[in-house]
Amino acid sequence: MPSTPLPVVLATLALRRKLKQLADMMVPPQIAMLDLGEGVGGVQIAAAIAELGIADVLADGPLTAPQIAARINCDVEATHRLLRGAVGCGLCTMDRRTGAVKLTRTGAVLRSDHYASLRAWMRYKGMRSTVDAWGGLAASVRSGQSAFELVHGMSVWEWYAAHPDEQRVFASTMRQATEISARAIAKVYPWPDDAVVCDVAGGIGTLLSVIVTESRMNLRGVLVDSAGMIAEAEQFLADREVADRIDRVEGDIFRVINATADVYLLKDVLHDWDDERCVKILAAVAESMPRGSKLVVVEYLQPRNRPNPFSPLLDLHTLTQRDGGRLRSLEELSALLTTAGLHPTGRTFSVVPHDLVEAEKI
Repeated sequence: MPSTPLPVVLATLALRRKLKQLADMMVPPQIAMLDLGEGVGGVQIAAAIAELGIADVLADGPLTAPQIAARINCDVEATHRLLRGAVGCGLCTMDRRTGAVKLTRTGAVLRSDHYASLRAWMRYKGMRSTVDAWGGLAASVRSGQSAFELVHGMSVWEWYAAHPDEQRVFASTMRQATEISARAIAKVYPWPDDAVVCDVAGGIGTLLSVIVTESRMNLRGVLVDSAGMIAEAEQFLADREVADRIDRVEGDIFRVINATADVYLLKDVLHDWDDERCVKILAAVAESMPRGSKLVVVEYLQPRNRPNPFSPLLDLHTLTQRDGGRLRSLEELSALLTTAGLHPTGRTFSVVPHDLVEAEKI
């Protein structure tokens, strides 16, 4: 899988945004604002392409709307209108004579079998519960509370417990996101020889399975998560032929981890929670850590007064969708680690689109 250094990705995204701003200066401001207002449509177009499996249908080459509609059991005219919208969003191109469409480089990531598939991510972004919570952004800004809870009357975690179909889409989203950066994470961090690596709240072992196979053959793993995740991990780890190298342990990130390792991992966990609960999570991990062991926190860093081209929108996503979640700067994250009794080592590593921050138990 191709890997581009994070600073290069951010610089390229910044240039892309600047070019868009330059283009906006060439049209009346009301036209630029109207175009911005159609952005919600772009999300829903991509979500519909993902939900209906259209990208998978187009994997073998161009097809017309009638051909696609027949395969996905949808209305022909509505399918054609959706495809025209997808052309406008840069997800596919359309032959002006036949109307046949083919996926662009961007649209291809909506395929289930793409190496960097984001099909589940766009299905999640298009779910009614997600969209309705985004609609409560102004209410979040007024109150400082999660829009999801304000709109739905419960936290996102309670909602998923009551809506298992949506919970499965969300879980698939997290796994796909991890798959995209897993190999880069495995390569960028200097894992010690003969180490035991513990992935806390590591789901079914998506990241850990890559680390133990992509780094050193003598590396072993410990996967810590809820009973349900551990049960689901059994087959996944067996399929990846690493079940004998990864121990599975039930744990509660707010109470006890019960795992001894040389290096501990927390990937995309802390941005889901407020500072108080982050300290509880970190303290629970620290309690299990032997002296001299390391904790590697994998997060999206956002300096307080330097919005980068990627993180601010994700930060607002956590504001609207999570239970007190937020993206943090390196300084803010280091303060949480220190409060929990850990010592930030000052070593950081970057992979697209994450940063790795190391701390030590002393």
